[in-house]
Amino acid sequence: MNKYLKWGLILLFVIVNVTIFIVVAGMRSPEVAGIRRSPEVAGMRRSPEVAGMRRSPEVAGMRSPEVAGIRRSPEVAGMRPPEVAGMRRSPEVAGMRPPEVAGMRSPKMHRAILAPQPARNLCPYRTSTQNITPLNNTKHLLVSAYLDNRVKDWDLRIIGIFRRDSILPLHCFFCCRSYFSNHSTLASIEQHTDNFGFPFVTTDVMCQIPVGCDATHVTLSIHPDSMEAHQQMFLPIGNQESSGTEERRPQFNFTVCISNLFGDYNNVLQFTQALEMYRLLGVDRVVVYKTSCGPDLDRLLHSYSQEGLVEIVPWPIDKHLQPSRGWLYTEHGGDLHYFGQLTTLNECIYRYMDRSRYVLLNDIDEIIVPYNQRSLMPLMNELQQQHPKAGVFLIENHIFPKHHFEPSAKFHMPQWEGVPGVNILEHIYREEPNRRIVWHPYKMIVQPRMVEQTSVHSVLKNFGNTFKVPPDVCRIVHVRVALQRRLTKEQLHIDSRLWDFHDKLIPNVDKALRRIGMIS
Repeated sequence: MNKYLKWGLILLFVIVNVTIFIVVAGMRSPEVAGIRRSPEVAGMRRSPEVAGMRRSPEVAGMRSPEVAGIRRSPEVAGMRPPEVAGMRRSPEVAGMRPPEVAGMRSPKMHRAILAPQPARNLCPYRTSTQNITPLNNTKHLLVSAYLDNRVKDWDLRIIGIFRRDSILPLHCFFCCRSYFSNHSTLASIEQHTDNFGFPFVTTDVMCQIPVGCDATHVTLSIHPDSMEAHQQMFLPIGNQESSGTEERRPQFNFTVCISNLFGDYNNVLQFTQALEMYRLLGVDRVVVYKTSCGPDLDRLLHSYSQEGLVEIVPWPIDKHLQPSRGWLYTEHGGDLHYFGQLTTLNECIYRYMDRSRYVLLNDIDEIIVPYNQRSLMPLMNELQQQHPKAGVFLIENHIFPKHHFEPSAKFHMPQWEGVPGVNILEHIYREEPNRRIVWHPYKMIVQPRMVEQTSVHSVLKNFGNTFKVPPDVCRIVHVRVALQRRLTKEQLHIDSRLWDFHDKLIPNVDKALRRIGMIS
């Protein structure tokens, strides 16, 4: 009996050891075994620089249950030499072992330590990246949204283009930094008074931001139900800096907002001269809302955009409406006045409200020129000192007929002969405005934070006074077709103010035209 018991115990001992051997051998795949004994890895194993790397928390964390299975998969096993093998003991990873975690790895520790994940940003659902955004289930277009607390009880203004005969109550919905606010607020809708009879009009939508909401995006809905709002595009909210109480120094002194550019307008020479004149007068930025233009002017615009003087704002209004090329609906038809000129002027004021001390509102072929000062800043300092409550300065428009030329051809520049457009230096004969008529056109220099709504030649709503600047102090130089066509050259006034800038203007224009290959 003792003999059989003895052999039984021996057999049991053999079976247990064989079983353990088989289990351990199964965990150690031939591929890995071979790698472990390769000369390269063997040499790395004995390297004093990497000897301590085996217990780094990062490598230890890789032996979690989730990763352990990957380690033995044939795909990963094949990947191990030499990249994975080298990674296990590389000096870079060895250096990642901080003293305080050196003892973290143990044979029984297999759970990976995962880094905390940031909360998922659920808002906005869909953010518009366009300058014109249709509002679903309406006949309206949204343009932009800006913080604006200048009007009592309101926090935010949305600039839009609404069809006048189909305006319904709207509700404001907000994204509050990282979550969607289910609480809507009823909007106040105000059409601008200047619509010139067109079906669509520039419209302001005023919203209240819910208490506790750090609003980053906004949308509108005809229903107070948040499910409807989820289907709308959200607009980013601009002028976030203006929400604070601290007054910030504007980035620019002067910004020019150019009325819409559309059609095949290709007046390269005059536009270049206007930009370079504004640069000499102290303008920091010229904003152009562009629907289309000629190919040469397009190259010029992008050249100035790369330089930083010009900001091009894409304005594809013709993709959404039938814009008019004129100002009066009964004469020109269409959906909207002058490709949305009124909307873009208002949008530009709000776009630069916190960024520019002054904004000039004029056309692409107009230059606001001081006559008693060399540049715009001394002019405005003088005017503001004389009229401290004024936020709107009206500048009288003066026409320089382009069919009358200065006879000496003093500034007929041969290098510009092949450049399309008008040379404004050749036109010094100025019409005197007919002040007997009731209406006479002006353009404006405004403090943007003192303007709420604007039209082309005057503001519609503002928070300060308006001052008409005498023409001998500042006037618009506007080279174009004659307004008073019956006047002869002898009946016009000689005005060569632009010649005072020729010494810098001409080489600057040459440089800009040379940059786009228009002159050699």
